[in-house]
Amino acid sequence: MNALMRAYANAWSAAGAHNLAALANAVEAPEQQTAPENTVPAALRQDYLRAITSLSRFPDLQREMFRIGDRLAWMQGTMKMPDSFKGRFTYVELVGPCGMTASDDISFGLYLQQCDTIYPSHWHAAQEDYLVVSGTALWQIDSQDFVAQEPGTHIVHGSNQPHATTTLQEPLIALWFWQGDIRDSTYRVVGVDA
Repeated sequence: MNALMRAYANAWSAAGAHNLAALANAVEAPEQQTAPENTVPAALRQDYLRAITSLSRFPDLQREMFRIGDRLAWMQGTMKMPDSFKGRFTYVELVGPCGMTASDDISFGLYLQQCDTIYPSHWHAAQEDYLVVSGTALWQIDSQDFVAQEPGTHIVHGSNQPHATTTLQEPLIALWFWQGDIRDSTYRVVGVDA
């Protein structure tokens, strides 16, 4: 896992991330064993392979994703989602309360969203930073217009700031980093009861 974290750190530094000091402190745990083979949900497997094939802008990350990415602990979490979004995304928490490296202060990992998918407006107490690494998607902050964000783009959502993401013909892979109040219980989606 340390090699994967270094690849992520190198990719994130391309966007000038200020999060790496906190991340480095959280990743001093010994190497841990990865999850069993093929944990990417079957419905997302083709999008996953398309997305990592397109990671050429981040060759270290691409190499690590081909090597061990499908053996990471991909999940969909316990947060309530609209039916239209269920099963159309997955993520890995590398650092955080449920991560391969435990931390109660930050949460960091990898996010995959299937092509032709709307992640409706949602918010949470944690400040969230994204680095788009594969796939151009449309991103919205507050009620502003959706804007196309290409690989290499760094996006910041403030605490409790509504945001949404829409993929078109390409699946999306992004690195995400939560800091502040990282409890899942603060997460809300428009149109879904808490």
